[in-house]
Formats: sequence, structure tokens, C-alpha cells
Amino acid sequence: MWVQVLVVLAYVYAVVAYLVTDAAYFPEQAPPAWSWPAVAAVGVGFVPGLLCLLVALPLLASADFRAEHRQWRLLGTVSAATVIMLLVMATPPGWELFDWYVG
Repeated sequence: MWVQVLVVLAYVYAVVAYLVTDAAYFPEQAPPAWSWPAVAAVGVGFVPGLLCLLVALPLLASADFRAEHRQWRLLGTVSAATVIMLLVMATPPGWELFDWYVG
């Protein structure tokens, strides 16, 4: 769950930084140090996101897991945020974000 939280927060950070940063001051060959969490989330964030979803969805589908763990709603919320992140990554704005950070 915490891996999902970190990846989603880093992706949200990437989106906010993209929206408030002037592209002219963002060198492509050497991104500034503040952007490395965003570069990692945009570049390879889908890998841990998908892996975490592959683990979380069967747990959330299990009635025994939901009965034994009180934090299943938090896991469900984080998993939903991960799904939204992955959907955004697959859209043209997500591709533009990828191109800006990784390209």
C-alpha cells in the first residue's frame, strides 16, 4: 500500500510541477534535482503501480481480508488512485507529460 502511495504522490508532484514550471527553464539534457522523483514516477511508475494492483485487487476481493483488516478501505482508495494514475498515463496528456520529463 505504501509503495502505491509513494508512486501516486510522485506522479501528482510531476503533474503539479509540469503545470507550474516554465518549459524554457527546464533543460532536457540535465533536469534539475527537484524533478527526479517526477522523472522516476512518469518514466517507470507504471511498473510498481501495476504490480501493486495485481497484489491489492485479489485482497480487496476477499471477504476474509476485508473482515480481518480494518484498513481495507484505505487500500481500496489508494488502489483507485493508482488506477486513475495509470489511466492518465495512457492518455495524450500523460504522453505529453512523459515526453516532457523523459523525452
